[in-house]
Parts: sequence; C-alpha cells; structure tokens
Amino acid sequence: MLHHLVWWTLKDTENNNPKEIAQYLAKLGMEKMQGKIDALLSLELVYDFADTTTQEVQLLLHSTHKSEKELAEYANHPIHVEFATELKKYATSRQAIDYFTVECF
Repeated sequence: MLHHLVWWTLKDTENNNPKEIAQYLAKLGMEKMQGKIDALLSLELVYDFADTTTQEVQLLLHSTHKSEKELAEYANHPIHVEFATELKKYATSRQAIDYFTVECF
C-alpha cells in the first residue's frame, strides 16, 4: 500500500486565521473527495495537532493508494484538482512524503 502525506502552512487572512481556514479546507476536501475517486483507498484531512508536533503545519492530508499509478490517477482526477486549486489560495508552504507499507500477517 502507498501512503501519501502532504502538509501545509496556511495564510492568516483578514477574515480568517489559519486554524479556521484549515477547518474549512478539511471539511471541503472530505465532502468533495471521500468515496468519489476510485484510486483513493482512504482519506484523512487533519487540522488539530498535538503540542508535540515539531513541524509548522495547519493542515495535513493522508491518503492511501494501491500503487504509484493510482496515486497519479488521484492527483490528476478533476475532483482532486478542483480541491487543490482552492487549497492553493490559502497555502504558504507545502511538504509531502510518499511511502510504501507491506501487510504483515
């Protein structure tokens, strides 16, 4: 299984602080993508982080996929592209890690 982790720092706008923006984006992403993209096995969007977090982050996405091919399908899917376009309006930085896990029995 391929895990895709992406995290962002977000702008502080006139109308909303980064935490409020992260909550909006997390809800929007889940509503738009959950169960609607075949190449997406699972999806989490997180905006509440423990005090022990050592990275500056306001929003984290964790998705799982069967392969790199399916990750690419997800990344290019129109629903994901629409969400990413909205997210980019608020992002100041983006970091990502992709890694494989093997099921152990």
